Amino acid sequence: MHLDDENLTMVALGERDLDGEERDHLSQCRRCSGELDAIRRLVTVGRAATDVELVAPAAGVWQAIHTELALSDVVVEDPLSGPEQLYSDPSVSDIPAIPSILPSETEAEAEADDSAGESAPVTPIHRGRGGSGFGRWWPMAAAALFVGIVTGVVGTQLWPTATETVLAQAALEPFPNWQASGSAQLAEVDGVRELVVELDAPTGGLREVWLIDPETSGLLSLGLMDGTTGQFKIPTEVDVSRYSVVDVSQEPDDGNPGHSGDSIVRGELHDT
Repeated sequence: MHLDDENLTMVALGERDLDGEERDHLSQCRRCSGELDAIRRLVTVGRAATDVELVAPAAGVWQAIHTELALSDVVVEDPLSGPEQLYSDPSVSDIPAIPSILPSETEAEAEADDSAGESAPVTPIHRGRGGSGFGRWWPMAAAALFVGIVTGVVGTQLWPTATETVLAQAALEPFPNWQASGSAQLAEVDGVRELVVELDAPTGGLREVWLIDPETSGLLSLGLMDGTTGQFKIPTEVDVSRYSVVDVSQEPDDGNPGHSGDSIVRGELHDT
């Protein structure tokens, strides 16, 4: 199982740290480590682009975003296409106003007059133009929003993903003294063979994953399994057509590298 893209993004942004299991996974998984590196490069470029000049998006960009996200007709108008200027700050004087969905001051006064009569004076609410600083940070906020939407829509085109081809699969059956089940999948990821093992069994003790030659009973240890899922790289010199049986064993913590003889589940890989 690969790491969640959202968690990788939070790590790249420095919002959270990797735990031990995630570090172990990244040390073995080229796909996840490559995606984390790509996100980190994007974050570095984004944080360095403080002096980038913002330009208005091309015509039709908002319509494409509106269609892709299935937004309401209330926001069908391009928010950057309004004819008026909302800001008096010279640094953003060339940015079009966002069309207002609020009534104008005149309309607000008229509605208040209708409901309260002559004796109820109306104090119009004026939108501030310079004191709040909104005009200065709005362009960056709008740019961040735009980048976020575009990244979500076309992110798969910007970040190439690893090519994964499933080669074989196995259903892992329990031995008589175990209430367990499992599965194994052999795949080639960017030219590297990886075996992903899933195990559903009572917890406790050490679990080791093996490849077995059913003809000679020869054993190859792939390593210890941490938790219910394990991902193991298969060296190029290993002939998986020969070592075609996947075995998960319960091992004592006695320093003996050999198989304990206590297998939990076992199954043979079959080509897909």
